[in-house]
Amino acid sequence: MLVNFRKSFWQYGPIILLGAAAYAITIPSSAWGHVGHQVVATIAQDNLTSQARTMVEKILGPGEDLASVSTWADSVVKSRPETAPWHFFNLDVRQSQGEYDIADVCKDHGCVVDQIEKDCGILAQRFASRRDKREALKFLVHFLGDVHQPLHCADDKDRGGNEKWFRYYGPHGNSRHYTWVNFHSFWDNLLEVKAQENPQRLAARLEQGVSPQDVKAWAQGKPSDWAYESFRIAQNDIYKDLPEGPLMEKNRWGRDLPEDYYSPRMRAIVDRQLEKAGVRLAFLLNGLFSK
Repeated sequence: MLVNFRKSFWQYGPIILLGAAAYAITIPSSAWGHVGHQVVATIAQDNLTSQARTMVEKILGPGEDLASVSTWADSVVKSRPETAPWHFFNLDVRQSQGEYDIADVCKDHGCVVDQIEKDCGILAQRFASRRDKREALKFLVHFLGDVHQPLHCADDKDRGGNEKWFRYYGPHGNSRHYTWVNFHSFWDNLLEVKAQENPQRLAARLEQGVSPQDVKAWAQGKPSDWAYESFRIAQNDIYKDLPEGPLMEKNRWGRDLPEDYYSPRMRAIVDRQLEKAGVRLAFLLNGLFSK
Protein backbone atom coordinates (compact mmCIF):
# COMPACT_ATOMS: atom_id res chain seq x y z
CA MET A 1 0.00 0.00 0.00
CA LEU A 2 1.55 3.28 -1.10
CA VAL A 3 1.30 6.06 1.46
CA ASN A 4 1.71 9.58 0.04
CA PHE A 5 2.48 12.10 2.75
CA ARG A 6 2.15 15.09 0.45
CA LYS A 7 -1.58 14.65 0.92
CA SER A 8 -3.31 16.11 3.96
CA PHE A 9 -4.31 14.02 6.97
CA TRP A 10 -7.70 12.33 6.82
CA GLN A 11 -10.05 11.45 9.63
CA TYR A 12 -9.38 8.12 11.30
CA GLY A 13 -11.89 5.72 9.84
CA PRO A 14 -12.17 1.97 9.32
CA ILE A 15 -9.37 -0.08 10.83
CA ILE A 16 -7.18 -1.37 7.98
CA LEU A 17 -4.32 -3.72 8.67
CA LEU A 18 -1.36 -2.98 6.43
CA GLY A 19 1.19 -5.56 5.98
CA ALA A 20 4.03 -7.88 4.98
CA ALA A 21 7.36 -9.56 6.43
CA ALA A 22 9.73 -8.90 9.64
CA TYR A 23 11.88 -5.86 10.08
CA ALA A 24 15.42 -6.87 10.86
CA ILE A 25 16.76 -4.04 13.03
CA THR A 26 15.71 -4.07 16.65
CA ILE A 27 16.07 -1.34 19.24
CA PRO A 28 15.28 -1.12 22.95
CA SER A 29 11.61 -0.42 23.26
CA SER A 30 11.26 1.92 26.21
CA ALA A 31 10.33 5.10 24.35
CA TRP A 32 9.92 8.02 26.76
CA GLY A 33 10.62 5.81 29.78
CA HIS A 34 8.16 5.53 32.64
CA VAL A 35 7.70 9.28 33.08
CA GLY A 36 6.90 10.04 29.46
CA HIS A 37 4.53 7.13 28.99
CA GLN A 38 2.64 8.00 32.15
CA VAL A 39 2.37 11.63 30.99
CA VAL A 40 0.85 10.52 27.68
CA ALA A 41 -1.59 8.22 29.44
CA THR A 42 -2.58 10.87 32.00
CA ILE A 43 -3.31 13.45 29.30
CA ALA A 44 -5.41 10.87 27.46
CA GLN A 45 -7.28 9.87 30.62
CA ASP A 46 -8.15 13.52 31.27
CA ASN A 47 -9.57 13.87 27.77
CA LEU A 48 -11.76 10.77 27.63
CA THR A 49 -15.49 11.10 27.21
CA SER A 50 -17.58 9.66 30.04
CA GLN A 51 -18.52 6.72 27.80
CA ALA A 52 -14.89 5.99 26.93
CA ARG A 53 -13.81 6.34 30.56
CA THR A 54 -16.46 3.81 31.61
CA MET A 55 -15.28 1.34 28.97
CA VAL A 56 -11.62 1.76 29.96
CA GLU A 57 -12.52 1.07 33.59
CA LYS A 58 -14.55 -1.97 32.56
CA ILE A 59 -11.73 -3.41 30.45
CA LEU A 60 -8.86 -2.73 32.85
CA GLY A 61 -10.68 -3.54 36.07
CA PRO A 62 -10.55 -2.05 39.58
CA GLY A 63 -7.52 -0.05 40.64
CA GLU A 64 -6.08 0.45 37.16
CA ASP A 65 -6.14 3.32 34.71
CA LEU A 66 -4.29 4.23 31.52
CA ALA A 67 -1.25 5.55 33.40
CA SER A 68 -0.86 2.46 35.56
CA VAL A 69 -0.67 0.16 32.50
CA SER A 70 1.28 2.52 30.24
CA THR A 71 4.65 0.74 30.60
CA TRP A 72 3.37 -2.83 30.69
CA ALA A 73 4.35 -3.37 27.04
CA ASP A 74 8.01 -2.82 27.94
CA SER A 75 7.84 -5.29 30.81
CA VAL A 76 6.81 -8.19 28.58
CA VAL A 77 9.48 -7.80 25.88
CA LYS A 78 11.86 -10.18 27.63
CA SER A 79 9.28 -12.96 28.01
CA ARG A 80 7.68 -12.23 24.64
CA PRO A 81 10.58 -11.24 22.36
CA GLU A 82 8.34 -11.29 19.28
CA THR A 83 6.83 -8.02 20.57
CA ALA A 84 10.14 -6.09 20.44
CA PRO A 85 9.75 -4.86 16.81
CA TRP A 86 6.22 -3.67 17.57
CA HIS A 87 7.59 -0.58 19.33
CA PHE A 88 9.15 1.22 16.38
CA PHE A 89 8.93 2.23 12.73
CA ASN A 90 12.18 3.04 10.94
CA LEU A 91 12.74 5.20 7.88
CA ASP A 92 16.19 6.34 6.71
CA VAL A 93 16.69 9.95 7.77
CA ARG A 94 19.28 10.48 5.03
CA GLN A 95 16.78 9.77 2.25
CA SER A 96 13.84 11.78 0.96
CA GLN A 97 10.64 10.05 2.03
CA GLY A 98 7.79 11.93 0.33
CA GLU A 99 6.11 8.61 -0.26
CA TYR A 100 6.93 4.96 0.36
CA ASP A 101 5.32 1.56 0.54
CA ILE A 102 4.39 0.94 4.15
CA ALA A 103 4.65 -2.81 3.53
CA ASP A 104 8.41 -2.35 3.15
CA VAL A 105 8.61 -0.90 6.65
CA CYS A 106 5.82 -2.72 8.51
CA LYS A 107 6.66 -6.27 7.50
CA ASP A 108 4.48 -9.10 8.85
CA HIS A 109 2.52 -6.37 10.67
CA GLY A 110 5.66 -6.09 12.78
CA CYS A 111 5.94 -2.38 13.52
CA VAL A 112 4.26 0.16 15.75
CA VAL A 113 1.92 1.45 13.03
CA ASP A 114 0.36 -1.91 12.28
CA GLN A 115 0.21 -2.88 15.93
CA ILE A 116 -1.72 0.28 16.80
CA GLU A 117 -4.23 -0.54 14.09
CA LYS A 118 -4.38 -4.18 15.17
CA ASP A 119 -5.07 -3.18 18.78
CA CYS A 120 -7.76 -0.74 17.67
CA GLY A 121 -9.32 -3.54 15.64
CA ILE A 122 -9.50 -5.83 18.68
CA LEU A 123 -11.01 -3.09 20.84
CA ALA A 124 -13.61 -2.41 18.16
CA GLN A 125 -14.71 -6.05 18.01
CA ARG A 126 -18.03 -6.52 19.73
CA PHE A 127 -17.39 -10.13 20.73
CA ALA A 128 -13.67 -10.03 21.56
CA SER A 129 -12.93 -11.38 25.02
CA ARG A 130 -12.20 -9.02 27.89
CA ARG A 131 -8.78 -10.63 28.18
CA ASP A 132 -7.94 -9.84 24.55
CA LYS A 133 -9.29 -6.31 24.86
CA ARG A 134 -7.35 -5.72 28.05
CA GLU A 135 -4.07 -6.72 26.42
CA ALA A 136 -4.86 -4.69 23.29
CA LEU A 137 -5.62 -1.61 25.39
CA LYS A 138 -2.39 -1.94 27.36
CA PHE A 139 -0.40 -2.24 24.15
CA LEU A 140 -2.26 0.65 22.53
CA VAL A 141 -1.59 3.04 25.42
CA HIS A 142 2.11 2.33 25.17
CA PHE A 143 2.40 2.34 21.39
CA LEU A 144 0.77 5.76 21.06
CA GLY A 145 3.66 7.05 23.15
CA ASP A 146 6.20 5.14 21.08
CA VAL A 147 4.98 6.45 17.74
CA HIS A 148 5.44 10.04 18.97
CA GLN A 149 9.06 9.50 20.07
CA PRO A 150 10.92 10.62 16.93
CA LEU A 151 13.79 8.18 17.39
CA HIS A 152 11.29 5.32 17.30
CA CYS A 153 10.33 6.35 13.77
CA ALA A 154 13.71 7.03 12.18
CA ASP A 155 17.10 5.44 11.66
CA ASP A 156 20.57 6.67 10.66
CA LYS A 157 22.21 3.23 10.54
CA ASP A 158 22.51 3.76 14.30
CA ARG A 159 19.57 1.66 15.54
CA GLY A 160 17.42 4.71 16.19
CA GLY A 161 20.16 6.59 18.04
CA ASN A 162 21.20 3.64 20.21
CA GLU A 163 24.62 3.61 18.57
CA LYS A 164 25.32 7.30 19.06
CA TRP A 165 27.02 8.57 22.23
CA PHE A 166 27.63 12.19 23.21
CA ARG A 167 29.22 14.14 26.03
CA TYR A 168 26.60 16.00 28.04
CA TYR A 169 27.61 18.89 30.33
CA GLY A 170 24.46 19.08 32.45
CA PRO A 171 21.18 20.93 31.84
CA HIS A 172 22.82 24.34 31.44
CA GLY A 173 25.94 23.23 29.61
CA ASN A 174 28.25 25.23 31.87
CA SER A 175 29.79 22.44 33.89
CA ARG A 176 33.41 21.35 33.58
CA HIS A 177 32.29 17.78 34.03
CA TYR A 178 30.37 15.72 31.53
CA THR A 179 28.42 12.50 31.36
CA TRP A 180 28.36 10.14 28.39
CA VAL A 181 24.78 9.80 27.16
CA ASN A 182 23.28 7.34 24.74
CA PHE A 183 21.32 9.43 22.25
CA HIS A 184 18.22 7.23 22.14
CA SER A 185 18.07 6.85 25.91
CA PHE A 186 18.57 10.59 26.33
CA TRP A 187 15.41 11.22 24.31
CA ASP A 188 13.55 8.47 26.15
CA ASN A 189 14.38 10.28 29.39
CA LEU A 190 12.99 13.62 28.17
CA LEU A 191 16.48 15.00 27.47
CA GLU A 192 17.79 14.15 30.91
CA VAL A 193 20.30 11.55 32.03
CA LYS A 194 17.40 10.09 33.98
CA ALA A 195 13.91 11.59 33.90
CA GLN A 196 13.18 13.10 37.31
CA GLU A 197 9.85 14.85 36.79
CA ASN A 198 6.59 13.85 38.41
CA PRO A 199 4.35 12.48 35.65
CA GLN A 200 1.11 13.90 37.02
CA ARG A 201 2.53 17.38 37.52
CA LEU A 202 4.19 17.37 34.11
CA ALA A 203 0.96 16.21 32.44
CA ALA A 204 -0.98 18.98 34.18
CA ARG A 205 1.53 21.58 33.04
CA LEU A 206 1.51 20.37 29.46
CA GLU A 207 -2.28 20.23 29.30
CA GLN A 208 -2.41 23.93 30.13
CA GLY A 209 -0.55 24.61 26.89
CA VAL A 210 -2.95 22.63 24.68
CA SER A 211 -5.56 24.82 23.01
CA PRO A 212 -8.89 23.67 21.53
CA GLN A 213 -7.37 24.45 18.14
CA ASP A 214 -4.48 22.07 18.93
CA VAL A 215 -6.90 19.30 19.88
CA LYS A 216 -8.88 19.79 16.67
CA ALA A 217 -5.73 19.78 14.53
CA TRP A 218 -4.16 16.74 16.22
CA ALA A 219 -7.36 14.66 16.24
CA GLN A 220 -6.90 13.99 12.55
CA GLY A 221 -5.23 11.32 10.52
CA LYS A 222 -4.17 7.78 11.25
CA PRO A 223 -1.16 6.05 12.83
CA SER A 224 0.95 6.02 9.65
CA ASP A 225 0.50 9.82 9.41
CA TRP A 226 1.65 10.28 12.98
CA ALA A 227 4.65 7.99 12.47
CA TYR A 228 5.68 9.99 9.43
CA GLU A 229 5.24 13.23 11.35
CA SER A 230 7.65 11.88 13.98
CA PHE A 231 10.06 10.78 11.27
CA ARG A 232 10.10 14.28 9.77
CA ILE A 233 10.90 15.75 13.19
CA ALA A 234 13.80 13.31 13.48
CA GLN A 235 14.98 14.11 9.96
CA ASN A 236 14.64 17.90 10.08
CA ASP A 237 15.24 18.77 13.73
CA ILE A 238 17.16 15.96 15.40
CA TYR A 239 19.51 14.33 12.88
CA LYS A 240 20.01 17.22 10.47
CA ASP A 241 23.28 18.49 12.00
CA LEU A 242 24.49 15.21 13.49
CA PRO A 243 27.30 13.09 12.08
CA GLU A 244 25.98 10.20 10.00
CA GLY A 245 26.00 6.65 11.26
CA PRO A 246 27.14 5.13 14.57
CA LEU A 247 29.24 6.93 17.17
CA MET A 248 30.09 3.94 19.29
CA GLU A 249 32.15 3.11 22.37
CA LYS A 250 30.96 6.16 24.25
CA ASN A 251 32.03 8.36 21.39
CA ARG A 252 35.76 7.89 21.16
CA TRP A 253 35.78 10.78 18.66
CA GLY A 254 34.91 13.20 21.46
CA ARG A 255 31.61 14.54 20.12
CA ASP A 256 29.76 16.96 22.36
CA LEU A 257 25.98 17.00 22.46
CA PRO A 258 24.82 19.81 20.11
CA GLU A 259 24.15 23.23 21.57
CA ASP A 260 20.40 22.94 20.94
CA TYR A 261 20.25 20.56 23.90
CA TYR A 262 21.22 23.39 26.24
CA SER A 263 18.41 25.65 25.03
CA PRO A 264 14.61 25.20 25.26
CA ARG A 265 14.26 24.23 21.60
CA MET A 266 14.63 20.46 21.84
CA ARG A 267 12.66 20.19 25.07
CA ALA A 268 9.81 22.06 23.37
CA ILE A 269 9.73 19.25 20.79
CA VAL A 270 9.57 16.64 23.55
CA ASP A 271 6.71 18.42 25.30
CA ARG A 272 4.74 18.87 22.10
CA GLN A 273 5.11 15.21 21.16
CA LEU A 274 3.88 14.12 24.60
CA GLU A 275 0.89 16.44 24.25
CA LYS A 276 0.05 15.13 20.78
CA ALA A 277 0.35 11.52 21.90
CA GLY A 278 -2.04 12.07 24.81
CA VAL A 279 -4.60 13.92 22.71
CA ARG A 280 -4.46 11.32 19.92
CA LEU A 281 -4.77 8.40 22.33
CA ALA A 282 -7.93 9.99 23.71
CA PHE A 283 -9.11 10.61 20.14
CA LEU A 284 -8.75 6.93 19.28
CA LEU A 285 -10.39 5.66 22.46
CA ASN A 286 -13.26 8.14 22.32
CA GLY A 287 -13.94 7.08 18.75
CA LEU A 288 -13.70 3.36 19.47
CA PHE A 289 -15.94 3.46 22.55
CA SER A 290 -18.61 5.81 21.18
CA LYS A 291 -19.93 3.14 18.80
